[in-house]
Amino acid sequence: MQIQPVPLSAGEKLHLQAQLLNAVEQSISVVDLTGRIVFWNLYAEKLFGWKSEDVQGRDIIEVLAAPLLMDSARANLGQLRQGEGWSGEFPVQRRDGTIFQAHLSTSLIQSEQRTLISIVGIPLNSAEQQQLQQANRLLAEAGALLKDAVDYEAPLVTLTQLAVPQIADWCAVHLLKADGSIEQVALAPAETANRQAASDWLQYDLPHDDQDGLPAVLRSGEPKLVAVVAPELRAAAAAVKSYMIIPLIARPQTYGTITFVAAESGRRFDVNTLALAENLTRHIAIYLDKARLYRESQQVNAELEQHVGERTAELRKAVTQLKQSEEMIQTLFRISNKLNATLDVETILDELAQEAIRIVNGESGFAGLRTAGGMTVRKYFRQGVAVPFEHTWPIGQGIPGWVLQYKVPYGTSDAADDPMILHELAINAGVRSIICTPILDSAGEVLAFFDIRNKRDSEGFTISDQNLLMALAPSASIAIQNGLAYQQRLATVAELKTSSWQLQALAADLESAREEERTHIARELHDQLGQALTAMKFDLSWLTDRLEPKDPTLAQKSKTVTAQMDAMIKTVRRIATELRPAMLDDLGLAASIDWQARDFEKRTGIACAVSVPAEDLPVAGDAAVALYRIFQEALTNVSIHAGAKHISVKLSATPEALTLHLHDDGRGIQTKEIANPHSLGLLGMRERAKRLGGTFDVRGAPGGGTTLTVSIPVKPGVLPERQGRT
Repeated sequence: MQIQPVPLSAGEKLHLQAQLLNAVEQSISVVDLTGRIVFWNLYAEKLFGWKSEDVQGRDIIEVLAAPLLMDSARANLGQLRQGEGWSGEFPVQRRDGTIFQAHLSTSLIQSEQRTLISIVGIPLNSAEQQQLQQANRLLAEAGALLKDAVDYEAPLVTLTQLAVPQIADWCAVHLLKADGSIEQVALAPAETANRQAASDWLQYDLPHDDQDGLPAVLRSGEPKLVAVVAPELRAAAAAVKSYMIIPLIARPQTYGTITFVAAESGRRFDVNTLALAENLTRHIAIYLDKARLYRESQQVNAELEQHVGERTAELRKAVTQLKQSEEMIQTLFRISNKLNATLDVETILDELAQEAIRIVNGESGFAGLRTAGGMTVRKYFRQGVAVPFEHTWPIGQGIPGWVLQYKVPYGTSDAADDPMILHELAINAGVRSIICTPILDSAGEVLAFFDIRNKRDSEGFTISDQNLLMALAPSASIAIQNGLAYQQRLATVAELKTSSWQLQALAADLESAREEERTHIARELHDQLGQALTAMKFDLSWLTDRLEPKDPTLAQKSKTVTAQMDAMIKTVRRIATELRPAMLDDLGLAASIDWQARDFEKRTGIACAVSVPAEDLPVAGDAAVALYRIFQEALTNVSIHAGAKHISVKLSATPEALTLHLHDDGRGIQTKEIANPHSLGLLGMRERAKRLGGTFDVRGAPGGGTTLTVSIPVKPGVLPERQGRT
């Protein structure tokens, strides 16, 4: 690849020109047309003794005491405008007042803003003058050659040719390689390489001479001048009379060396020649550094462009993938919302099949559940139309059966020859490609599946299609599991309702049977045992009356037995009443509650305030029994747990319900006692009320007693309320 030179900016050129002018070993000054000084180089400072800052803007006639110079320059201004140089010898004055003769040459500098006159001066000393002219010529030629060079190997060859024979008979350039070795890259004249002795010295001896060769110069960074080559040295065998090795240094880097050799001409190098060579080499090093920087910048730019291109391509790819991922996430989110919007499993499967067909651009497909027999489907979709189709694939049979067995997707692009396909099924006719995806539950077992067929405008489904369907499967799994759980919950609730109804019916039957048994036992006790005991009491009374006159002791014993008989009769009546109070059947619920409260007050000493309707209520027998038993159990709890001194009881009725309200002034039942599953008394009262469609509520307040309220639906028709005794 050809590297194009990069032109310098105006600032870079101005800076470089100033460096060059300051490096030249002759005075250079620039004045405007009025003679005012605008530039003064370092050699002018050295030659005339004036610092640049001291003469800026001053008249050159005043500084150098040379009015003739400016008169001559103005007289030859027309010649200068035509591009012709003009020179002359003039006496000039240094700052210390000494006068010397100098050769001054002038030239015109035209710019867009102004016209200036350049004045170059050297003292009239023939050796120095010749050397300076030679140096200026070489520098000018080197500057013209290197100013835009970016590929420095070819210009270096040309530079060696410029140096021969003006400075030396031979000139060689050696550069340091990256591995530290030394490589000769330029040699002039070229035929020197054909001289065996000269070639050996340049290629083998000079690069390895640690004292007077290239290694010593590269190590120290200082030039090496061998003014006279001793006859015994290898250089003498190569006809070398004198040589200089100048390091090519542009801080902080050392590029190599330039070797100037005096041979057949017989010249001898001295310090003046060395200074000229150093000056030339210094400028060459600057250009080499510029070329190095340009090469490095080009390499960095190329690497940067490559890196930017790669990163741009990566970013574009990433953006494309991100957009695709975002679209896929949005699609999956939309489908997930759609699937989870219902708890009906059949609807979920229908929506799943149609969405799966759509997102992979398929023609047809279906979705089904795993059942006891295998993978079962009940519907087939083709171009958005549902077609009834029922089939079950046992495990390992057909593609769905294979998916059930191995729990991974199955895909084929050659359905006609695929051995897993059941070709006898009507839905498999004309199928080209299939992708079947399992839907796993939370335990990793196959829950359901969906099967998509014939990708539109393509030979078969891709890995991307498979990944998309696999990404859809978890959302479908959640929706299906929710639907199945909901169905199971509905079935469980229905079973629980049935079971609860059956239990309630059983409890009602048991309670009814228990009440019937209690009634039967109570009647038997009252009618049979009670009557028998009464008859026995009459017989004992008759015997007592007959025994008293004859045997007082036996008569007394008979009276004792009669008293025991009275007590037994009372006990039998009490047991019969507790089992089934006759008044509940004879007088009704209101009278029974009033009697039970009085009996409780008599037995426990706890005062009771009772309010019941004036006449009995038209309540069904089971409802009356339930309220009476609840009242009995409540009184028992008060006597055992409440520590109460007073209770109030109220039986009230509305057209819709019969309500029993009881309040005691005891310690107050606690919430944990109400919720305690072992509080069998409360559970029994609650179940009695619930069985009749009523409500039961019990509440307590610490130190505020306990309130119990039972309400049972009744038929309309309630008598006015009557206040009971307090």
